[in-house]
Amino acid sequence: MKFKKFSPKQRLAIGWWTHPSYRNKDAIICDGAVRSGKTLCMSMGFVSWAMTCYNGCSFALCGKTVTSLRRNLVEPLLGTLGAMGFTYIEKLSKSYIDIEMSGRRNRFYFFGGRDESSASLIQGITLGGVLLDEVALMPRSFVEQAVTRTLSVEQAKLWFNCNPDNQFHWFYTEWIQKADEKNALHLHFLMSDNPILSLAQLESA
Repeated sequence: MKFKKFSPKQRLAIGWWTHPSYRNKDAIICDGAVRSGKTLCMSMGFVSWAMTCYNGCSFALCGKTVTSLRRNLVEPLLGTLGAMGFTYIEKLSKSYIDIEMSGRRNRFYFFGGRDESSASLIQGITLGGVLLDEVALMPRSFVEQAVTRTLSVEQAKLWFNCNPDNQFHWFYTEWIQKADEKNALHLHFLMSDNPILSLAQLESA
């Protein structure tokens, strides 16, 4: 997906960590409409934050499966990194990318949270931050293990992208409804928040 411009909500999803009102938040939660651009904007913001604030640190990009993560998040993100001033080396066989900028290098691992056994995949690693794409599709045990992996890193932040299918979903009740308690910024996206969609596309949705 290519953008000619960003909407105010998309810009906030990218740069909330620099905003005077939100930079002390521990997490961001973006939920709402598909095709609103929230996934790409969050991934751009996640990498920009990581590369600005850390050097020699590890991070995690998580999806329901590594295959879906690569399709929905990683491939669109890689298409923007050059324009953002980053260079990268992708290690497909080892499921990570190294991103560099101005002498800084950080590693971004890919994880899939398919089922309850997936929590073991992320155990033992220390992470400066985690982005969980479609977090509502992942088992709670995996998500909580990912969150735990960041607890020992100062100023670590969590990035959640989701579309909970009902108001009783555990992520909705434990994170979205408790965003203030979790010190998280919650942004609800509509298709109208994506300026590249035409009026006809919005009306047909």
